[in-house]
Amino acid sequence: MAPHRVRPHAWPRSFCACLRPLGILLLVLGASAAPLRPVLATTSAPAPREITVYVYHRPPFFTATPESQGGPLVEMTLIALERADLKPRLVTSTFTEILATFRAGAPFACVPGVYRTPERESFARFSGPLYVPLPPVIVVRRADAGLAASARSLDSLLAGGLRVVLGDGYWYGGWLAQALQRTGTSPTRTRQENALMLRSIVDGTHDISFMSHEEAAHLLRTHPDLGTNLTLRPVPGNPVGDSRYLMLAKGVDAATVARIDMALRELAETPRYRELVRSLHHE
Repeated sequence: MAPHRVRPHAWPRSFCACLRPLGILLLVLGASAAPLRPVLATTSAPAPREITVYVYHRPPFFTATPESQGGPLVEMTLIALERADLKPRLVTSTFTEILATFRAGAPFACVPGVYRTPERESFARFSGPLYVPLPPVIVVRRADAGLAASARSLDSLLAGGLRVVLGDGYWYGGWLAQALQRTGTSPTRTRQENALMLRSIVDGTHDISFMSHEEAAHLLRTHPDLGTNLTLRPVPGNPVGDSRYLMLAKGVDAATVARIDMALRELAETPRYRELVRSLHHE
């Protein structure tokens, strides 16, 4: 019987070849055990929504010329709107046309420095106040200044037969509206620019008008003929000036109005806002 020979164990040609299957297995297990990494969003923030800002010519509060729009209340408005993540677009118009646009349903728009009245609240929202003005004044001929100064009350002044002229479509305050109603005074209403309206006092067509202190002082300072012939007197009883608001179209949603309100409150605490207010008070 032939002896059985045991062949010696054959070693693999390469040690690495032996480890290759084990390495593949470890890679598979490691990949399955690795935590999933979140995919970061790469979308950018939405662009600010554009809002139309209607501006009319009423210095020193706002100026609107073919070349530019500006003024302290316009600057206040632009700063607040940008703080509220909006993109203002300035449009020049007249106040009468602006009111008509809002009554017809302006979509996403606003007007700086508007008096808040029940009638306007029927077709617009209001945010603010944007600016609290100085007390109103009487504009009168220098020769008749004593008449205004000697009046014991606004009612007695109006009952004296003086011819009053006011801007058509403008709100002067509840104090004047109520006094006109109490005394039965029917003022002349005009759509002329305020400088022309005051010239009707100079030439004797009318006797007095009422106006914000800032605006009246600006007109008398910038028009020599008005400054020479007219003067300003306080209104009897010293009524306070009505605040000027930012009038917003009904199409401006409540969330946007809230952002604008917050921006206006923040603006009122800034040095730039106080500087703009001082510029109006020094007219």
